[in-house]
Amino acid sequence: MSRPPALSPFRGTPAAATEPSYRRRDVLRLGATGVGALALTAACGGSGGSGSGKEIIISQGSGISYTALIIIQAKGWLEKDLPGRTITWRTVSGGNATRDGLVSGRLHLGSSGLGPFLIGWGAGIPWKIVSSLNDMPLWLVAKDRRFQSLKDFRPGDKIAAIAPGSIQSVMLQKAAQQQLGDPHALDKNIASMAHPDALQALIGGQIAAAYTAPPFQFQAVEQGARKLVDSYDLFGKHGFNVMVATQEYEEKNPDVINAVHRNIAKANDLIIKSPAEAAQILSQAEKGKIPAAKYREYLTYQGIEFTTTPHSLLKIGAFMKEVGVVKKVPGDWRETVFDTVKNENGS
Repeated sequence: MSRPPALSPFRGTPAAATEPSYRRRDVLRLGATGVGALALTAACGGSGGSGSGKEIIISQGSGISYTALIIIQAKGWLEKDLPGRTITWRTVSGGNATRDGLVSGRLHLGSSGLGPFLIGWGAGIPWKIVSSLNDMPLWLVAKDRRFQSLKDFRPGDKIAAIAPGSIQSVMLQKAAQQQLGDPHALDKNIASMAHPDALQALIGGQIAAAYTAPPFQFQAVEQGARKLVDSYDLFGKHGFNVMVATQEYEEKNPDVINAVHRNIAKANDLIIKSPAEAAQILSQAEKGKIPAAKYREYLTYQGIEFTTTPHSLLKIGAFMKEVGVVKKVPGDWRETVFDTVKNENGS
């Protein structure tokens, strides 16, 4: 899916060049500067964590994971539920960009993969989950026949992922632990790249492999790539993206939080019951670049579930702590969510 300019786009820079110690830098930067920046934003009148104005700025990413949000935009549901408010949508590349937007005051709510969310939560960022968006399998794909397993990757073979710390990079670490005996064996192979760019780079032979998300992984296979890793084989069925907000924003804007959760549930219901209509909305949003029939195929792929319930937070968090990506994980998944989903059957 195409994307407008991101708040914090990645340019395909190899992780090794910008992340000399990604685990230490991610955790310490989030802990040392993230909370401080949020406090400074609030003190200076920033509109992120404490915003209660008429404009509501929400981030989303690229891919069918955001179908519910695209439906909400197309139907104008939030505008109907929140009269007098202006809803502004921003497309960003990954949960790190959402976190930075919330901390700086450029966003009020936003989407994040479980990896960046758990890193931020563990480092003290005062944010919680408003709603899950879905469960989705995430694939590592490669086109060059030289790559049959992770054992075939050499130090110079770049693997695209949104960023170190992204849910895709966490899945790569889990696969590396299983196949290579070292979860960090391929950390330096990661090249930070937005999903649409990663697909183009993979097909063009500029990178060795890509760890993206639906529909980009499906499109890669359609163009000659093949699946090397399936995240469902690593963790079982798990959550992918969630909607998040700061606790301060939720306290001042409970009507917004409740409306967002309610409309995600409504959109998910539409996707499940009327996938053809949902696919048509996606195709129209892309000005017909991808036919509605193809979107319907993607939306109904086995293992994809559109749900507001967060799944596998604890399982994925435990692995991230085991391999040193985070120092703190929740003892109960309900610690990480607002009341909107606390009574759901999460994990």
